[in-house]
Amino acid sequence: MSIMRVDVGQNERAFVLVDEQPARYLVPGRYWLVYPFRKVRLVRVSTEQPLANLDTALLGLVPEADLQVVELGADERAVLFHKGRPVRWLGRGQHQVWTVERIPGRALVPAAPSVRVERVDTSGVATAPLRDDVRALVPASDYVEATAAEGSVVLRYVDGSLDAVLPAGRHAAWTVARKVQLALIDLRERLLHVTGQEVMTKDRVTLRLNLSAAFRVADARRLAVVARSPDDVLYLAMQLAAREAVAERTLDELLASREAVAENLYADVKGRAETVGLELLRFGIKDVVLPGEMKELLNRVIQAQKEAEANVILRREETAATRSMAQTAKVLAENPLLVRLKELEAYKDLAAKVGQVHLVLGEGAVPTLQLKGS
Repeated sequence: MSIMRVDVGQNERAFVLVDEQPARYLVPGRYWLVYPFRKVRLVRVSTEQPLANLDTALLGLVPEADLQVVELGADERAVLFHKGRPVRWLGRGQHQVWTVERIPGRALVPAAPSVRVERVDTSGVATAPLRDDVRALVPASDYVEATAAEGSVVLRYVDGSLDAVLPAGRHAAWTVARKVQLALIDLRERLLHVTGQEVMTKDRVTLRLNLSAAFRVADARRLAVVARSPDDVLYLAMQLAAREAVAERTLDELLASREAVAENLYADVKGRAETVGLELLRFGIKDVVLPGEMKELLNRVIQAQKEAEANVILRREETAATRSMAQTAKVLAENPLLVRLKELEAYKDLAAKVGQVHLVLGEGAVPTLQLKGS
């Protein structure tokens, strides 16, 4: 006869196998095992981890109070809580959860299990956003989330089809039963620049244009469905409109009607932007860059024009001055008294500038000098 002493710790359980067949389930404590002429083997299992992995034979010995078996379907998930904190996300299939650890209760109140399993129905699509501590456990294959700030929206695709346009806020969806994607679209105003665009005018002058446009998303659904890269569509529309507008005008016409050209460009590009869900707010020619030799020639032409204008102004002023002098001479010829007044005014102006008068007399002039005073 063989006698075996077995000590089972607080954080473990033990199974007694007699002739390799499960016979007993041992909770914490000391045991004396007596099985004469039998082969006895002890299997110890730790309960420190909440999940167990027992085979069917051993599972049948464990009471329901110590171990909970959770069966989850294809569209079900569960959260395992330990002492009120989420510790594990459970997928489909069978899960064995130890519930032997207890949280001490107050007097006359039985202790409550420290381990709890909360089932989650994931068969739908839309769901309330998970708590941050739970979300950290969920794999990306089961759950997606997106946050849209003010001025943006979220596009929800279900199995590849656009399902909804969601407003600003926090949005979440299950991806267990169906494939769900959340895409963020910014509705705020943006700028698009086309720099160094080489075009040729009607008179075969090659120049470079810098174009600028301000736009925003007006129809998020159309933006997602119609064009793969709406910014590229708008960029190409700006290029083509600029080429067509410049090719129809000479360099002089382009420089003279720059605002009119910008208005025509705006009308052409605006229609194309609306087809892909964009609203064109402003569009115009930022810079017109001429080649070096053309710029020098144009500067010379402008300089010649300005010199000609200056000569015309100078001649016009000289003619006006001559005409005024002739008119003055005519008036003086007809009025001798005015001539005398002019002389006196001249003497007055001259006397105002004289500080001292030096009188030089010749020989014999002193007797004839007479000084009179008032």
